[in-house]
Amino acid sequence: MTGDVSLPSGPQTTPSLRVTSIFASLSPADERQWLDRCRVRSISAGEALVDYEEPTTEVFVVQSGELRAVLRYAVGKEAILGTFRRGDVIGEVAAIDGLTRSANLMAVTDASVVVLPGTVFHDIMKQNFDVCMALMQLLAHRLRQTNERLSELTFLDTKHRLYNALLRLSRARSETTRERIISPPMVHADLAELIGASRETVSREMSRLSRDALVERTSRAIVLKNPAELSRRISKALEQ
Repeated sequence: MTGDVSLPSGPQTTPSLRVTSIFASLSPADERQWLDRCRVRSISAGEALVDYEEPTTEVFVVQSGELRAVLRYAVGKEAILGTFRRGDVIGEVAAIDGLTRSANLMAVTDASVVVLPGTVFHDIMKQNFDVCMALMQLLAHRLRQTNERLSELTFLDTKHRLYNALLRLSRARSETTRERIISPPMVHADLAELIGASRETVSREMSRLSRDALVERTSRAIVLKNPAELSRRISKALEQ
């Protein structure tokens, strides 16, 4: 069930604003002051944190779990706009421009967030130049990501968008191997929504990558066995 809870105490349960880069410059005393004006909200997997076009202005700092920004279309299709985990900030756009929410925010797993009322968010911005700069850097980063996604849709076909998404979502498996992993593994339907393709198309291409020994799927991860080859294929596609 969803619900608001009081701010807990203790080293393992204390909520944090400084867990995110935006508020990292706050002193411990300042953080405590602002947290006194916030609340913690817990939500269960599959539940909504906010709905599309909801007229709210709270900002959320993820404390645990995983959330996803989803845009739903009338024809029953969805587009995944982003995935958020501990330390990520969500909802800042509505707090800045005062307009309705631009996407649904859904819990992929059980999750908890610190909820900053819009007025509190504005007060922090007014009093902290470093926080403002960190926020602008975050927005600039997200704008660059949007431009990259637009470029993918413009210049790459479906399979190469999939390769690019796999590389973008992955992280190095270890310091001693070139392999990269996506953990936990994304299901094919979610990958399809992410790149604007059908689940069947993604499934066929993932099977092809598996036969070519470029990708291996386990119960805990998608393993990119040869990321350099995926990058080479993307580069070749862009040259054509």
